[in-house]
Amino acid sequence: MINALTEILNSPWQLCISLLSGFALGSVFFLSLWWVVFKGLTSARPALWFVASFFIRVSLCLLGFYFISDGNWASLVISLVGFIVARPVSKLLIELTSKGTATKARIKNAT
Repeated sequence: MINALTEILNSPWQLCISLLSGFALGSVFFLSLWWVVFKGLTSARPALWFVASFFIRVSLCLLGFYFISDGNWASLVISLVGFIVARPVSKLLIELTSKGTATKARIKNAT
């Protein structure tokens, strides 16, 4: 237990990199999910979009977490925290960009 604690305290840079890497994985996951839903709803084959996207996103995340953790449980936990934090940030980003797009569309329709 003490060895694990000293390992965590001796590698704050590794944990910061793990946090940022998990955040990047989460951002890619959630933003690509939004993009696929957006494209899939207007596609002739939405099932293909959703199923293929699911396997690609999950594979990418599993491989990312595997390489980020590198056998260290603390890096895995911190990267999962970064992944979870990316969801509300991605949601906020999508809402901000969608409001701008909706406003532009309303202006075009009004003229």
